[in-house]
Amino acid sequence: MSRWTSPPSRELAEKLLGTVPFRDRFPAGRLKPPVGLIPSPVRGLREAHLLLEPDVRSLPGLNLAALAAWIRRVIGDGELAQALENENRAAHSYVDGCLRAYAVIGDRLTQARQVLDGTAGPDGVIPDEVQS
Repeated sequence: MSRWTSPPSRELAEKLLGTVPFRDRFPAGRLKPPVGLIPSPVRGLREAHLLLEPDVRSLPGLNLAALAAWIRRVIGDGELAQALENENRAAHSYVDGCLRAYAVIGDRLTQARQVLDGTAGPDGVIPDEVQS
């Protein structure tokens, strides 16, 4: 079941799954001891999701509040940005915030894919049998 109250439009789903122009890339990286931050600017929401994927050897290096603002401004998804802001406020630590952001962004990307391939219901809910 999806946590979203409304599915993205087809246009927004394409933006959610696409890449942004060079000037709109989000500054981020991976924190890898003992090297430090390895820059890896994010070119789209799918890359942000990959960056946030849990890894025992490193941490995502990004500002979660700025990520929500970037999603609102560049991607144009105010609903996702608000969900990230809510999850960030509820997080007990930076790592918890990253895990929450990973889950929320993953849910929205799944919903965008469902919209584009026609399997999302009109209410935006992804049927349980479609989820994997």
